[in-house]
Amino acid sequence: MDDFEQRLKRQPLRQVPADWRREILAAARSAQPPHPASRGPHRSLLSTLNHQLSTLLWPHPKAWGALAAIWILIFAVNFSMPDETPAMAQKASPPAPETVSELRQQRLLFAELVGSRDAGDADRSKTLGPLPRSERDAIMAA
Repeated sequence: MDDFEQRLKRQPLRQVPADWRREILAAARSAQPPHPASRGPHRSLLSTLNHQLSTLLWPHPKAWGALAAIWILIFAVNFSMPDETPAMAQKASPPAPETVSELRQQRLLFAELVGSRDAGDADRSKTLGPLPRSERDAIMAA
């Protein structure tokens, strides 16, 4: 330390006069913008989300980043591959007439066993696929 610092260190500290202290504190308070005590610091949604994610991912950020990269790669590969699996409706052949009549008989028997009031409902066959309107109307009227 140089000589000036040594002399400064030996001098006793004096108290700031009370009037000066009041003036200095009043000027500092008036220069400070008022902060409502009830509200905390306002953050934007993006800032809050960033803070929450960084808190969550802090222990191992490289591992989380690698996991995110792997998921992005999986989604990219999944969406880039064409879907060549045939739909089951395209492969299905219409049921044989014997099967349809057997199902109709089973529905009638079930309606009799349960004691359904309208046995005609059980006799109606469900549409197995899209039919022209004229055939749909004929089936519903039967």
